[in-house]
Amino acid sequence: MTRFSIIIVWCLIIVSCTPYKAGRIDDKKVIHDYSSNVSQRSGQFRSAAYLIDLRINDDGKKFSVTTEVYFSGDSVGFYGRGYVGKGAFKGNVINDVVTVYFSSENEYFSGQLAELNSGSECSSPGEVLLYVLSLLSGRIDTYEVDDFAVFYDNPWRLKYQDGRFDRTILLNKRRLPKKEKLIDSNCGDSIVVNYGSHSTKYPFYKTNDILYYNDNYNFRARGFVREQQYNIQLKKRKFEVVFPASARRIESI
Repeated sequence: MTRFSIIIVWCLIIVSCTPYKAGRIDDKKVIHDYSSNVSQRSGQFRSAAYLIDLRINDDGKKFSVTTEVYFSGDSVGFYGRGYVGKGAFKGNVINDVVTVYFSSENEYFSGQLAELNSGSECSSPGEVLLYVLSLLSGRIDTYEVDDFAVFYDNPWRLKYQDGRFDRTILLNKRRLPKKEKLIDSNCGDSIVVNYGSHSTKYPFYKTNDILYYNDNYNFRARGFVREQQYNIQLKKRKFEVVFPASARRIESI
């Protein structure tokens, strides 16, 4: 897998839900309160900007990238610097099409985003990291009570099926997420999201870091969120990718 495929895949929301059987009837208040918080947060989301330090170990090859990611409506923009191998890059995702330009190489790529596979067919780490970005986007679906099951040994731990991932959410006493774990044991994928500060107003909670690893590929990527802002005015240029007519198109990233 190419190094850029590791970066570009922080760029789209891919969410589908197949519910578990719901937990005990007296646990439904916990689930309902969490679902209400998620719905309120999603309803108030208009835009977001992140500055992320991404540290990667790809089968013993280590490198890091400082990446800016922007969300507004259905559009995603991103910019990376300090990228090893291709220099700086800038790209966007609009209408499920990804475009990226490598200025130092005067090369560009444009193509449809691959969707996460479901069932027994596994995705590469690059494809899985597409899903990781959905956890930053703020565009989180609203779930019904019956989508979740509560662990009987811990009423602050929820579980449901999200695509091909078994997803567990650990809540605090306000029933806001402290940590999320997404596991696909069949394909060896694990995602851990740690949340930081919580408040009674939007955005309610913020992301500290996200870890993704796959032992089958000997691959680990951890993104440390240095800065995050919500519902700010984002300039149009954050989502524009302009390159000269002389740029050479490449077939893969």
